[in-house]
Amino acid sequence: MFQIGDVVKLKSGGPSMTVTQLGLTHSRVECAWFDPEGNLKTAFIHSKALQEV
Repeated sequence: MFQIGDVVKLKSGGPSMTVTQLGLTHSRVECAWFDPEGNLKTAFIHSKALQEV
């Protein structure tokens, strides 16, 4: 589905994020993005909640 380096976002909207790590089952991926203040944020998100940008 997704590969490390892909640019994605939540299907419901929000900022563009970069896939930085794949879960063992590919169900969850770690995404990284910068918040409006320029701080790096990361989160593990289920792949079904994401779409490629």
